[in-house]
Amino acid sequence: MGSLEEVTVARIAEVEDCSKQWCLAWHHSGGILASCGDDKVVRVWKCTAESPFLECRTKLDSSHTRAIRSVCFSHDGKFLASASFDSTIVIYEKGEDGEFEETNKLEGHESEVKGCAFSPSDEFFATCSRDKSVWFWQLDEEDDFAVSSILQPHTGDVKFITWHPTEDLLLSCSYDFSIRLYKFDGEVSSFLSTDHCKIHLGLGHSSTHCAAFDATGRRMVTVGEDRVVQLWTCTATPEEGGVRNGKWQKAARCTVAWNSVNGLIAVGGGDESVRVFRVEGTEGEETIQEIAQYTGHEGDVNCVSWHPKDSTLLATASDDGSIRLLRLQL
Repeated sequence: MGSLEEVTVARIAEVEDCSKQWCLAWHHSGGILASCGDDKVVRVWKCTAESPFLECRTKLDSSHTRAIRSVCFSHDGKFLASASFDSTIVIYEKGEDGEFEETNKLEGHESEVKGCAFSPSDEFFATCSRDKSVWFWQLDEEDDFAVSSILQPHTGDVKFITWHPTEDLLLSCSYDFSIRLYKFDGEVSSFLSTDHCKIHLGLGHSSTHCAAFDATGRRMVTVGEDRVVQLWTCTATPEEGGVRNGKWQKAARCTVAWNSVNGLIAVGGGDESVRVFRVEGTEGEETIQEIAQYTGHEGDVNCVSWHPKDSTLLATASDDGSIRLLRLQL
């Protein structure tokens, strides 16, 4: 059994009772980390080799009027995006001085925006909302974001979205007990969601909170209200696969991240803990084995994110108002 050792703790306490941290995202260089939360601020942290290991270098605090639920970087590092409960998405562009400044505000969702993500090619940008819709935006040559598709296949809140690691294929998680896949159709220049791209979770989660693909995109893992970590095999016609293991959980699983380097899965949730799992066995006969655990948080763990370069470094965001870096020791 390994361990998750605490590297540093950055506490957000400027606004009393409004410090819950919802999301964090690594810049693809691994040098900076973005975070967001209830205090309506996007923070950009510099990752350093020595103590304090995280230094807040930028606060973007004038763009949103309500809690910020999600942040993400474009793969080329040019853009940072934030999605808020005020129903807007803000795009920040990196300037010549290395700082990010607001350059665009995307509007259209009728309710809280819960997720945002750039496609692997950075040509597309997706958002999801409590209004049950998934929006696709396309980046033009002038760096403007135009609506490409608006889809509403879900019958409940859309809580989370994530892209396939190499294809323009998007996955969405909803409170309606299903996940959806969307693929770009070049002939009609829009994204489509069809019946064969819907996975019913009658034998899976009661409500899906988060999902992650492995490095190849052939498998994915989901977590949800039922306290189960679920593995899936991705095929042309998605069907349920993998294993379920719910004996060890005590609270809902809120977040999951699949390490693209070593294949380990990090999970956080409502029991204030972070767990790391290894997938063992041959395809179709996999088992999930817990190999490390961290119990230092004092609130729900809302987001976990592996460092893109250092496969042993994990960042976490929590209801306790902290951003933490954890080191995996095996």
